[in-house]
Amino acid sequence: MQDYSTNAWNEANRNVSVYHSRRHFIRNFLVGTVTSTLLGKSWVGTLLADCQPAQPSEGILRVRISDFPALQNANGSVRLALNPFTFNGPQGAFYPVLINRGANNQFFSLSARCTHEGCVVPTFNAAAGASVCPCHGSRYGLSGNLLQGPAFLPLSAYAHNFDGTILCVRIPNLGFSVTATAVQAGVGPRLQLRFATRQGVKYQVFFRQSLDDAGIVIPFATTSEGNASATVFNGTGAIANLFVNRANEAGLYSVGVQVTQG
Repeated sequence: MQDYSTNAWNEANRNVSVYHSRRHFIRNFLVGTVTSTLLGKSWVGTLLADCQPAQPSEGILRVRISDFPALQNANGSVRLALNPFTFNGPQGAFYPVLINRGANNQFFSLSARCTHEGCVVPTFNAAAGASVCPCHGSRYGLSGNLLQGPAFLPLSAYAHNFDGTILCVRIPNLGFSVTATAVQAGVGPRLQLRFATRQGVKYQVFFRQSLDDAGIVIPFATTSEGNASATVFNGTGAIANLFVNRANEAGLYSVGVQVTQG
């Protein structure tokens, strides 16, 4: 059996777990392939194989349906943002994701990008029978089908699967890998987490005592000797190097993508 002590997991090539918080943040982390160089040893492992992406560049948004009251019934809808946006478009690499529920366990996973001029489409309005673009009034049905122009095309759909609890949505170009390296800094032993970021996406570092632990956000520094006090890293499209204090000799360190609902 593999020894999982102080290994950093690649959180975006595979799956995202979604949780509510009081500030409407959804703390997500994508779990999957891990590469570690700790103590001179290198190994690769996988976790949660039920949500593996078809392509390495994909990330998988793992949506726990029970966490969203709007998705408990038919015609329910939520909008999940991977980076900030206005109604004119995203302020980063990704448009929000619309999750709409049809009858029974039928779900529709859609890009919120209006196919007319790229404005951000709101959630499905059951009373209006459509998601209505705020810019020019294009209307889309529950499945993303076009009901009324000026758009000419339906909303783009994301591939997904549902196991009765978790909806796994494949998001192109969200995937990333994390490399972990032990560092002996002047402030004590640290773990360096290195990964590629996307513009506008916010990242956090999680620590879990075991695989079953939901994890807590832990602070990090951006230099090996810096003060580990930051809890959110704003992606710029460049490589990030984050340093966390290794206060525990056993546990799992992971990098996660912060997602908001709105």
